[in-house]
Amino acid sequence: MAKQTKTTIPTTQTSSTQILSPFKQKQKFKSDIKDFLNRYKTVVVGQSKRLTDYFEMNCFNLLIKYYLHNGYKAEVMNLQNKKYRYKCSPSGLIENFSYFTISKTVHTKKYQFDILHNISVQSSHCNEIYTTPDISVIKVGTSKKRTDYYDTKRALCYVENKDLITFGEVKMFVPFPELLFNFIGVVNELKKDILTNKSRSLKPIHIAPSLLISGKANKPAQRIIDKLEERYCINIICDLHNTGLSTFNAYNVKKLKQTGRNPTC
Repeated sequence: MAKQTKTTIPTTQTSSTQILSPFKQKQKFKSDIKDFLNRYKTVVVGQSKRLTDYFEMNCFNLLIKYYLHNGYKAEVMNLQNKKYRYKCSPSGLIENFSYFTISKTVHTKKYQFDILHNISVQSSHCNEIYTTPDISVIKVGTSKKRTDYYDTKRALCYVENKDLITFGEVKMFVPFPELLFNFIGVVNELKKDILTNKSRSLKPIHIAPSLLISGKANKPAQRIIDKLEERYCINIICDLHNTGLSTFNAYNVKKLKQTGRNPTC
């Protein structure tokens, strides 16, 4: 399995305005992704034409940046023909796509985690049902495969719930109530202890489950966001087209909630 290491913190830039031209925005996303992977001396497979995929790739990179700003090192894993291949949909076997492994040493103990794109995760309520967050941080090397889940012999690549550390959902929308409340449903399914504020803190630090949204919230949507973040240990991050660079810089990532009990309760 090919892998390369680079610890320099990448710079991901975002547009200063909301989308006016999808073509221009796509070119900007592609440029940001290219710049990000250049830091790791690799290039991206030109596998997508959808604007939403490019936004999701950029959000994936922003979460890598979060960990780098918090003292982790990152390695590119599983290059495909010497190129990085993002997994932009739930379909496909995980071994056919690239991902990142992050690591941090604390008091001589080394901690390692994989950051994967679109892998199914076992419910925290029931072992036999799954949902697929856009981005998952898992214990290193714990992704699995089973062929008895579907009616056919098609394989399901998945992670057991106990091996899920945290996750991110990416939405290229302007925030609206149903979108925000749907995210709480995903949190309930994957991290039920968050809803009762019994979630354990993890070491080293990890970002709390996060909803990453492209558009800017209006006043009613922002009121919902404020109340949900007050109630649960989650992050709902809006306007990433405009503020991705500043939200995930070295200073502001410290303001994002980490896994554990909700400090505002």
